[in-house]
Amino acid sequence: MAKIRFYLTNKRAKGETKLYCFINYGLYVEEKGKKKYLPLKYTTPFQVLPALWNAENNRAKETIKWADADKFEISQSAVDESARENRNKFNDSLAVLELNVNRIISKLTVNNRLPRHEQVKKELDKIYYPDKVIANVTEIDYQSFDLIQFIDHLIRSKSDLKLTTIKSYLVVRKNLQEYQKKHKGSVTPQNANIDFYNSFVSYLTGKGLSKNTIGTRIKIVKSVLAYANEKKGVEVSQDYKLKSFAKPREETESVYLTTDELSRIYDLTLPKSLDNVRDLFLIGCDTGLRFSDLSRLKKDNINSDNTISITTQKTVKKVVVPITPRVRNIFEKYDYKLPRVISNQKFNQFLKEIARYAEIKEPVTITKTVKGMLVTRTVSKWELVTSHTARRSFATNAFLNDVPALAIMQITGHRTESAFMKYIRMSPKDNAIKLQSHKFFTQMAVVK
Repeated sequence: MAKIRFYLTNKRAKGETKLYCFINYGLYVEEKGKKKYLPLKYTTPFQVLPALWNAENNRAKETIKWADADKFEISQSAVDESARENRNKFNDSLAVLELNVNRIISKLTVNNRLPRHEQVKKELDKIYYPDKVIANVTEIDYQSFDLIQFIDHLIRSKSDLKLTTIKSYLVVRKNLQEYQKKHKGSVTPQNANIDFYNSFVSYLTGKGLSKNTIGTRIKIVKSVLAYANEKKGVEVSQDYKLKSFAKPREETESVYLTTDELSRIYDLTLPKSLDNVRDLFLIGCDTGLRFSDLSRLKKDNINSDNTISITTQKTVKKVVVPITPRVRNIFEKYDYKLPRVISNQKFNQFLKEIARYAEIKEPVTITKTVKGMLVTRTVSKWELVTSHTARRSFATNAFLNDVPALAIMQITGHRTESAFMKYIRMSPKDNAIKLQSHKFFTQMAVVK
């Protein structure tokens, strides 16, 4: 993997200055018996004020100066939110460039022979300075593109793609490369028919991927084919519109924690590292906020009417959630400065330990498809607890306590009630207990 460092073109600039980078991908010459590495210098199109750049972290600084000017007339919360969004967008652009660099070098490396600087620069220019590259080209022949070329084109041309989306596209790109190598042929929009679908699904299944993971890959393939057909007028096999060309899926065994189990977790005495994770998890259980939003909660998000307001990172929509006494206690415990959120992987690892300490050990039988075979096993409930369990617990417990589904959906972001009902996790016993209080069951009298 290439090592990439960004630098300001003019550190003393009064206005914005471009970033350039040095890309060290292992290219070298030998001088007097020693290796002399040859990093590629590349000027990016990204500009930043020197005062907003953190040279040590190689990313934009965390400062309210990133906020849009009009937000200062609204509230401090609006300023913080705007600054965070603009800074993250800038830093994501740098992360995408790093992804593109490594993809290009991998693509151009043949028989372990690294590409020349000019080759790498030319490919980068196609993405970041396309006008320079196609100045002498009258028209792009999209009809000759295969699926991999269309994925590259989408990544280059669609500026609104999120970093997570680009990563997903690159994974599918790699899958297609490996598939083509195995089957010794190119996958084009014209031959991406139902036979390809069955073969590609079979190939991914053989790699040990779950049905839902394969479904995500197929969803991207379908979106690429739709783009080629509808946006670029390319002749495409229309099989991708068939019901049989659907993305595979299966129900996953996602658990929720009952109000009693959450109380047991809350009452635990834990070391600080687990204590922080426990408290953030419980905020998620009581607010329904995603893991990505928990780290962004501040005192400014708390309103005088005992609610939390935040624009969610995933949907960029504002949600307002009532504050429970437990959430209020946790905020006060940290003087409204919540602990830093660790990586999702580490968070989930600690969370399982916490659930085990709370003796959440109800047996749960899970069934999933592994290499095309159904595999069933029984585990303790604590083994299935993850950061996402918080949102499921919030939705399920709220529903069981007769909060209207549409009101919960305003917080969880589900667009349809059917999608929401699939999301909540209610056991047959939970359902029976809930029905006991319904007037249909309480009004029945025994006739003698």
